[in-house]
Amino acid sequence: MIPSLQESFLYIVAGCIIQVIGRMLSHFHRKIGIVLEIFIALVAVGVVFYLHSFVDGFIYLALLSTSYFAFQMLTIEQKKYKEVKGKLLTISTEKIILTRHSKRIVADVGISLFILSAGLIFLYVGPNESPLKYFILISLVSAGSEIYKRIYTFYDLQVFIDRENDRLYFLSRYQTREVDLHDCEFSQIESSADLLKLHPYLTLFTTNTDFTTSFTSTLRLSLPGETIYFTVENIQKWSVFFKQYDPANRKETIEVLPFYHVKNIKRLLSKLYFAATIKGVSAYSGVILLLYLLHAPPWVYILCVGGYWGINLWISDKVLKVAMDAKEIEDQELQILASTIFKKAKIKNVKLYETESAQYNGLATGMNIGRAMITLTSSTLTLPKQAIEGILAHEAIHVQKRDVLWMQIWKSIYVGFVILMVLLIQNYVDDIDTVKVPVFIGIWLMMILFPLSQSFVSQWMEVRADHKASELLPQKQEQMAKSLILLAEKHDYAMNKATSYSMVESEKTKQISSLERDSWIWRFIEFQFMAHPPMYWRIRTLKEIQDGWGRRIWMKWLIDRFKESVTK
Repeated sequence: MIPSLQESFLYIVAGCIIQVIGRMLSHFHRKIGIVLEIFIALVAVGVVFYLHSFVDGFIYLALLSTSYFAFQMLTIEQKKYKEVKGKLLTISTEKIILTRHSKRIVADVGISLFILSAGLIFLYVGPNESPLKYFILISLVSAGSEIYKRIYTFYDLQVFIDRENDRLYFLSRYQTREVDLHDCEFSQIESSADLLKLHPYLTLFTTNTDFTTSFTSTLRLSLPGETIYFTVENIQKWSVFFKQYDPANRKETIEVLPFYHVKNIKRLLSKLYFAATIKGVSAYSGVILLLYLLHAPPWVYILCVGGYWGINLWISDKVLKVAMDAKEIEDQELQILASTIFKKAKIKNVKLYETESAQYNGLATGMNIGRAMITLTSSTLTLPKQAIEGILAHEAIHVQKRDVLWMQIWKSIYVGFVILMVLLIQNYVDDIDTVKVPVFIGIWLMMILFPLSQSFVSQWMEVRADHKASELLPQKQEQMAKSLILLAEKHDYAMNKATSYSMVESEKTKQISSLERDSWIWRFIEFQFMAHPPMYWRIRTLKEIQDGWGRRIWMKWLIDRFKESVTK
């Protein structure tokens, strides 16, 4: 049974209350607080199953747990907040005055609500028996917590500078940073806060932290793994100050047009389309709602949703290009390098783009060889040319094998199977209460099998891309392995640095390395649920197997996918 909105709201609030009570009790005694929080959570679970049947209980429990963990994610940085707040009382700092205008937060919230609007409307006027309502509600819980976090941070944020120790502090209850200014890669002024680049729904590959509180001139600090934007009074003064930590010494101011400017309309509309279609469910919810209001038969639903999916797939390269604010790479040396790789891979008309991001990553998009694009992040482009060549070769194989298209086809087959099961139940089961247990088991199996199957297909494509890409490189597997090692080292360094800015001192003990074989639980998660096999395994396999892609390597992957997931 799909719960009503009133019941759903009640369980969402209950999940938040459990987290709040646990947090409050932990202030007095940490261990007792944890024990009591677990006790309250167990009582809540008991109440759920007392009030509802076994099958229905899991539906309500999902709402309870979703809100609990969403609220927990809000409070995850509070330890850092308390640590920094205490530290600021013991050191000499200068407060940096921020410009704070309410229209900045209104724009953020307005964009979010617009993107979520179709889902919200579906909740109120869509069919009560639709499972889509339930999934929309689950997604809105997470979205709501992020909107609340952004609003609170907007009003709560304070920034301090410790000149003696070269530290910059961003202090907010839900988002605190302690930055070593010697980590600064470059600083720059932008004429305004670029909403279309900073809003999390409108971007891809984003590593931006948006501390902007107005649409006035914005300071940008580029750090390993993170780029921070904030708006300050007397920006020229602070720009000069931060330049002493800027090895790049970028002096020009980047001109940013308002998001509603006529020259930005196409970019705005494309990003909104991307957000509603790819990052959320609003677009598909809108299509289904329209068909519901028109009393369309089931086959029309399938035809329209399938057709809409096909259109999105066809234009995916164009949509993603706008979402990433990707620009075509003009570096002639890199263009020649890419052209050589593409020629060896026998793929034509592949364009090479760059997107600004502190991530080390690359992405092949486009459903067909004739209209594909490969995008590298700005951080990836700082790697040595041989490493970039290896990454380009890997992405070129994805294009050659049409992996983007096949991955989407695989997803559509799975979704089609789910829709078929729903239609069969609707047409041939008169009383669903008589088969509630099988339906419940089936739903949970489908929920578990979806990420497992996606991971299986994606990892097969990734392993194939690694080994077939080696055949395109001058130094074969050795160069591919070195490319991945360099990529992993830089990525790990950036991620460790970025994480350290929001971690308390006592937790900064172990540096994460994707080149090392981790504990079995993390290997299990990576092998069974992630899109890529663990990096240590990819590199080790490239070194061990020199005869290229074939039965030997994919059999090893199949065996290790299980073996590495369960052994110590």
